[in-house]
Amino acid sequence: MSSEFFATIDIGTTNIKVAVFDQNGNKLFDFQRRCAESSKSDAHEIDPEKWWKVVVQAFHTMDENLRKKITSICATGQGPTTVLVDKNGNILGKAITWLDKRGYEHINSIIEKGIDEQIATVISHLLTVRNTINEAYLIQPSDYIILKLTGLIVNATFPFEGYLPWNERVLRIFNLNKTFLIPKLVPAGTPVGKIKKETSKILRINDQAQVIAGAPDFAMALIGTGTIEDGILCDRGGTSQGLTLCSKKKLCCQGLMTTPFFIENHWKISAVMTTTGKSYEWFSRNVTRTRLVELSQLITVKRPTGVIFLPHLNGERSPYWNKDLKGVFFGLTLKEDWRSLLVSVIEGVAYAMKNIIEIMESCGCKINIIRATGGQAVNELWNQIKADVLGKEIEVSQIFDSELLGCAIISISALSGESFVDLSKKIVRISKVFTPIMHRHNEYQRYFQVYKELHERNIDLFSKL
Repeated sequence: MSSEFFATIDIGTTNIKVAVFDQNGNKLFDFQRRCAESSKSDAHEIDPEKWWKVVVQAFHTMDENLRKKITSICATGQGPTTVLVDKNGNILGKAITWLDKRGYEHINSIIEKGIDEQIATVISHLLTVRNTINEAYLIQPSDYIILKLTGLIVNATFPFEGYLPWNERVLRIFNLNKTFLIPKLVPAGTPVGKIKKETSKILRINDQAQVIAGAPDFAMALIGTGTIEDGILCDRGGTSQGLTLCSKKKLCCQGLMTTPFFIENHWKISAVMTTTGKSYEWFSRNVTRTRLVELSQLITVKRPTGVIFLPHLNGERSPYWNKDLKGVFFGLTLKEDWRSLLVSVIEGVAYAMKNIIEIMESCGCKINIIRATGGQAVNELWNQIKADVLGKEIEVSQIFDSELLGCAIISISALSGESFVDLSKKIVRISKVFTPIMHRHNEYQRYFQVYKELHERNIDLFSKL
């Protein structure tokens, strides 16, 4: 396999990423292009064809010699985002992203029926649009890429609870099963089929390339960070935030999700926060009016800032599952400037993480290692603030785009026969460890108590807004 290369695709909420890896997990090609959703009132949608156009553009920028050696393609993506297609694979309207708040008035009543919070989000969307649809297959963003590559309508993921945002039982409960159909499940790490000849010509790659089933981005990130042992927690920070703990114990925590891990006799205890990285982007674009803030502009800001930020700019999922929560800056004085406020945004995200981790630990979860990945992990100040607020070391992998690396590991496993768990242990490399500065941690402890009280004291006011 020394001459084989593995193409990977990540359909993110904000960015589309394409990369090519060799069999040792070295990244040979890297492409990223912004492709954000459109929003109107509570609706957050995007045309899936935009994703495909960016993917085609990425392959066209590759060196020809690299393209010729691609033997497989594996895709992952955001979720729970719903793409509706008919039996011929034609798109039925825009994809409904996880940021969409239509139907959220049904969320609590859905959850009360014992439905997983993530699935409840999707059901609320389907209840909203069902009268406009006669019949549709439910697929996710990465499944749409598989459809474009192979012509096949499938759900590619791990065959366990918690890896698909829908199931037949729940659809029946809400009389949605005749309108919305679930396609064949192809387990992650198995070949879906060869790329279509016409598609191979469009991408300018070998028409013998295999398309390998991936899984949602959080699952690929677990493999790409080596979060495959008891007590390791993956902090996946992008537009939103996902915290997933690998645990040998099945522990149920209020506001969090406990479902089977893809490793036998292990469980994943998960939390998802809605607008963490999005808050940083919002402040940078709308307040500082710049797309990129240099780290040097923030490093001199005194920390803790003393300003408490609640990062709930589009309601919040874990642990509150409350669409009415709003963003807050608390503690402003005349001395604040945009730099200190932007740092307080980072601190607010770290407080939100600490709140989740405290819930996990209070339930009996053991957290030995925290591994950060995604866009936030590129920012050294952000990593250090997380370490300081949590009072725990933060490990950062050599490959920040762990979702893409996870796809590569899954592909190598599919073509070589070697376990992806063993490959993950060999390929994932830690590049840096951030150690908490304890005097700052002690100060952050005091501000964290204020962070929690802000929620408790203002719940009724959020709904009045």
